[in-house]
Amino acid sequence: MVSAVRFNLAKKAIKRALLIGLLLLAGYLRIAGLTWGLEGGYGHYRNFQPDEFLSLRGVLEVDLLRGHIKAPSAYFEGTLNYYLWAVPQAALKLSSKIGLVSTVSTTMEMEDHACLLYVCRWMSVLVDLCTVILVFLAIREVTRNFYPGLLGAFIYAVLPMQVIYAHFMRTHLLSNLLCALVIWLSLKFRKRQEWWMSLTVGLMSGLAAATRIPNGIIVIIPCLYFLFDGSNRSPTGKVPLRERAKHFLTGPIWLIGFGFAFGLFVGYPMLFLDLPGVINAVKSGVLPYATLGEFKASNLLNLWVVWKYASFLIPFAMYPLLWLLPYFAILYLCFRRSLYHQSLPIMIFSGLYLYFMAKGYVGPYFARPTMLLFPGFCILLGLIFSDLWLLLKRHRAAAISLITAPLLLTLPSIAFDLAYVKAMQQRDARSTLREDLKTLIGDSVVTIGVLKGGGYFHTVMPAVDPLKSEKVVVQLQDGGQEANFFLVGFQCPIDSGLLDFGIRNVEAQGRFKYEKSYSVHPNILGKEFRLERFPSDMTYPFPTILLFRSKTGT
Repeated sequence: MVSAVRFNLAKKAIKRALLIGLLLLAGYLRIAGLTWGLEGGYGHYRNFQPDEFLSLRGVLEVDLLRGHIKAPSAYFEGTLNYYLWAVPQAALKLSSKIGLVSTVSTTMEMEDHACLLYVCRWMSVLVDLCTVILVFLAIREVTRNFYPGLLGAFIYAVLPMQVIYAHFMRTHLLSNLLCALVIWLSLKFRKRQEWWMSLTVGLMSGLAAATRIPNGIIVIIPCLYFLFDGSNRSPTGKVPLRERAKHFLTGPIWLIGFGFAFGLFVGYPMLFLDLPGVINAVKSGVLPYATLGEFKASNLLNLWVVWKYASFLIPFAMYPLLWLLPYFAILYLCFRRSLYHQSLPIMIFSGLYLYFMAKGYVGPYFARPTMLLFPGFCILLGLIFSDLWLLLKRHRAAAISLITAPLLLTLPSIAFDLAYVKAMQQRDARSTLREDLKTLIGDSVVTIGVLKGGGYFHTVMPAVDPLKSEKVVVQLQDGGQEANFFLVGFQCPIDSGLLDFGIRNVEAQGRFKYEKSYSVHPNILGKEFRLERFPSDMTYPFPTILLFRSKTGT
């Protein structure tokens, strides 16, 4: 009896230690390198991470202390996260440490914006760690088992795209938290369909939509769980789909809808109070990047761009091999009818979101739109791990393979994560270039030319824009125009072949000679790991910049 008690206590201690270890690993991967790019300042030509400029621009329009909640620059995506970011902004103001204004005219203001940016990055880290916990809770809720939840949370914790974007002040992290929360609540509430449960899960779905407008599709998850779960408290144990649909349409759907609308109002009040302003923001900030032609009748079944998301963006976001796990899970669950009531809502949501995002967003160029899929993917992984364990636990070799295979697939991703965040802790190429230019320029009157291309506004301009003065002119130009210095930016580390091509291309125009290249790149096992083929939003910390000098001298 005593030994049994000790054994149970030891099991509980091991489980706690594993969960704490998981959170420590996830925390380290997200905190290491968190100060990267803070020296850039604030502005379209200052922020090293260009999307963080959008976040800062929106939050600087909010003043909670004065009750000012209009943020037109945030209307294009949703304002909930901006209001949350405005809380530390207000706290910093109250502490009299800083007085934030939306300009970049002084060094003090640049430092102030860096302080706010750093605090908001910490918010991203904490939000994503909470998502790791929610993924664990959702899997444990559906499987009633600790280890499948631990595995799913572990996969989420080391996903490269999550690790990278948890370093940034962006809305995608809160989106994932609310997605995981909606799934967890839907799983928890599906067997007790009381009115307040429907209202709560609708509220969370509305808050998700208020964070990023496309997230509104999350609301179908609780709706589908209500429909697909056929159990009730009657002796028969099953209710026909028609009866479930009838019950759902006469009760829960209205509560979910009301909760959704209320959550949307709380997080995005200007959608109701300033609809014309929101429409204008969407027209200018969203429609230029929308591909509405994909939704013509003749193109509805053209899935080429969806395939590019599935074959290019998701595999890179889950680099290098982790994407195999959710793809296998989805394939397995398609043929596992006994799990449909648990898996189909997440799979249907994932398919619809992927379809509309891929076809509605301009080109398969950015990995960040795929992030909303990852909480659901990891929950599906935990579900099939639990199911396969029950089937294979008596077969020792198969059970060992079931445990070791996913863990082995995570090792390359962990190596990539560690190399990435270690490289983020090095001095950024833009900062190094800026200091070198200061030395080269001295007190001279010079013109610095910047090639307009290759994401110049976040690769080259953050290095040279702070140098502007009466003596230093910065201008956009091509290699045929005169300037004392000429800079060419690439959005990622480049190989020697592309480097030589870029140098020859500029020098062939006769005005400039190559001086030096600037780049930082991850190293894995002592070898440079280049990111040429990666989506551009996974390479923001690692541009390559070529410096040329005029052949006629400075």
